[in-house]
Amino acid sequence: MAVFETPRPVAAAAIVHGLAAAQRLIVVLGLLLGALTIADLLAARGHGGYTTLVIAPVLAVSLLALVLLWRPTLFTASLFLAGGAVSSVAVITLGLTVDPGFAEPGPFALNRTATALVLVGALHGSAVSGMVWSTAGLIVAYGSLAVGLAAGGGAAEPGWGPLLIFIVSFLAYGILALAQRRARLATPALENALASLERAERQRALELRSAAVVHDTVLADLAVVAASPGPLSDRARERFVADLDLIRSSSVREPSGTRPVSTEFGAALLELAHDFQWTGVRVEVSGAEMLARPVEARVADALLAAARAALDNVARHSGAERADLVVGERSGVVSLLVVDDGRGFDPDAVPADRLGLTTAIRGRVENVGGSVRIWAGEDGTTVMLTAPMREDAR
Repeated sequence: MAVFETPRPVAAAAIVHGLAAAQRLIVVLGLLLGALTIADLLAARGHGGYTTLVIAPVLAVSLLALVLLWRPTLFTASLFLAGGAVSSVAVITLGLTVDPGFAEPGPFALNRTATALVLVGALHGSAVSGMVWSTAGLIVAYGSLAVGLAAGGGAAEPGWGPLLIFIVSFLAYGILALAQRRARLATPALENALASLERAERQRALELRSAAVVHDTVLADLAVVAASPGPLSDRARERFVADLDLIRSSSVREPSGTRPVSTEFGAALLELAHDFQWTGVRVEVSGAEMLARPVEARVADALLAAARAALDNVARHSGAERADLVVGERSGVVSLLVVDDGRGFDPDAVPADRLGLTTAIRGRVENVGGSVRIWAGEDGTTVMLTAPMREDAR
């Protein structure tokens, strides 16, 4: 099973979201328990008839916390703090009015609503916002406690509950803020490294492309020279000059256009080379990335079948460990060379009934309007398959 690592900034934001949601859920559950505790306290002190009046503000803050949990926005967070402050004042005032000993034996009943305000939580997955909102909650909490105690006429202490909760919340968000900052600093470095790697790979591909141009032209020209018994013809000289111009114009700089670097025919040649890795012959493909125009399906099938037959001969008879497949196209004609450095043979001495050369190679290529030329000697064999890229171009 594949395992994918979540990017650090995304993971840190997810943790912040989770912490904020957990805080708001704690507020909801804590206030519900607090309402039950206040109700029990009032009933035990003989003021059960005022229970609904006193706990109503507590339940209102719990409802605001649910709204904030459902949709954490600037508006709902602000509404939570504002409504919580009013409710905190109301609980303290009503509690002390109903029962002057409401704060006994401790400030738990008094500051439960105010303490909940500190857990307002972060917004938008930002730990820094969590620190800011926790601070705002602490200020509102102690402000509401001061106003409530003053309005209720009580002399009770506000207690340490809001401050302790604030310290825990602030530290948690502080640690997450440091993690998010480190992730932001690490991300550009990673992006720069990936960009450099991509540029290097692109440069390598361009160098291979230029090398392929040299390889294709030089190899084809040397084949012509090897096949010429005497001085070169004017046509051959013109071709050599054109190839030299092509080499001089080749560049390892990235082209400005979006020229395709492969075709289905080129991909098929690579697959053909891959198929022969189990025969003991390593087949290298050159020029496949230079093909810019597609080869008609029937022509491509004929050339591929003929090339496969030629490679079969290399594997069976030549004794070579390596062969080259060189492909190129010019003026609507595609040429495919199969070159090896093994034992050569005399093409003229091959009997006419030998189907491998006659049918599997010549027959297939000539059926699509192409031609086959073979050069063989002590240094190896070159089979050149040439055909129009489209049959209707014959």
